[in-house]
Amino acid sequence: MSDYYEILGLKKGAALEEIKRAYKELAKKYHPDVSKEHDAEKKFKEINHAYSVLSDPEKKQNYDNYGEAYKGFEGYKQQGFGQGTDFDFEDIFNQFGFSGFSSFSDLGDIFGGRGGRTAGRQKQDVGSNIKMELTITFDEAAFGVTKEISYERIERCEKCDGSGAEEGKVKNCPACKGKGFEVRQQRTPFGVFQTQSVCHTCGGRGSIAEKECKNCNGNAFLAKQAKLAVKIPAGINTGNHLRLEGKGHEGRHGAGDLFVLIFVEDHPIFKRDEEDIYAEIPISFTEAALGAKVEVPTLDGKAELKIPAGTQTGTIFRLKGKGITRLNKQGEGDEYVKVIIETPKSVSKKQRELLEKLESEIESAKKRKSLFDKILGKE
Repeated sequence: MSDYYEILGLKKGAALEEIKRAYKELAKKYHPDVSKEHDAEKKFKEINHAYSVLSDPEKKQNYDNYGEAYKGFEGYKQQGFGQGTDFDFEDIFNQFGFSGFSSFSDLGDIFGGRGGRTAGRQKQDVGSNIKMELTITFDEAAFGVTKEISYERIERCEKCDGSGAEEGKVKNCPACKGKGFEVRQQRTPFGVFQTQSVCHTCGGRGSIAEKECKNCNGNAFLAKQAKLAVKIPAGINTGNHLRLEGKGHEGRHGAGDLFVLIFVEDHPIFKRDEEDIYAEIPISFTEAALGAKVEVPTLDGKAELKIPAGTQTGTIFRLKGKGITRLNKQGEGDEYVKVIIETPKSVSKKQRELLEKLESEIESAKKRKSLFDKILGKE
């Protein structure tokens, strides 16, 4: 597995802002819907995985300290051995035959850690997050839009209200006698330890269904197709995401969140850089030489641009406030228009005569001759 910092093109220990910026650029480059790279999908997955680790302060710290072994250090802070210390005690106890913990919350019960069995179980019973992608047009990103999305979500069974029992009728679990946990003793080099673990029969609830709910087959939850209207704010860009709290999978003690990752389609005219947009327009030789007023495209229609006499090809003009709304900020960016002087591919006889007459009055040929004379040392 490659180094996560290398995947994002960063040096180890890079700051969060650098990580976000690198992810944004690479996600735009390798998104399978827009990239022409043959291995874009693979790289996109690697980029997302690297970002999911390095953007999380706790995972990032563990990864910086332990590299790929960080996976064995995440998810549990053992309070009984120094508050806030990340350590995988399960491996140590397994070496001495003290195995079989159903979760790290069992250790909290033994050594007096705060939270204990109930809090640990409730955390596990919170529904998981959902991540999805949404592609929108350039204009929708610029002005904002409300999009209806459809996605699969695990929801509480309405018929049994998440009990898994027909008509909600339950009885005490025969395995744990309604306690929700099992008590067992285990002999180790440290002596005999008594532990409590979540009951495997009832999952810690202390009760089971008298008769399983027919609608969910006793599972208490069902996979359903959910529909949701999502408000996309003006100024959003590729790589930004929306977090919709409580719209993820449901669990016994709450629902996870829905994360919507945004991708913006290219525009046929405009290119975007943060809040500024860029466009190129053609003008004629006479418009450049004599000056003119020309219409140029903007996001909200047309605008008049004054071309001064003697304008050169490649000149860039700024239209203040004609860019994209700043996301979560006040004001708009600017539009930059580059003018390209078009040379006619064919001219009429009359046009040729006029151009030849004009050429005779222009000093360009004399200037070129002067340059050659300097090179050849004739001056």
